[in-house]
Amino acid sequence: MGPKTVAVKYCGGCNPMFDRVALVRRLADECGQITLVGASTPDPWLALVVNGCSRACACRSNINGTQGRLTVSAPSEYATLCAQLQSYL
Repeated sequence: MGPKTVAVKYCGGCNPMFDRVALVRRLADECGQITLVGASTPDPWLALVVNGCSRACACRSNINGTQGRLTVSAPSEYATLCAQLQSYL
């Protein structure tokens, strides 16, 4: 089976405390066979909401994947995020 689609939704970036795009790229490179797609992609396999700070204000109600949704708000959550993603694979 080929790569799974992961729809990525970023917060508005008003106060990013880390490089959100770099974290998502690292996830794609290191944590499994996934293809990143935009948040508006219909019926993704998984949804990922990326917040740039602990406020975690990105709206989550309008993005879901067929397997669920993951969120991240800090680089310290990377290992957990990667483990969660791999549990779906």
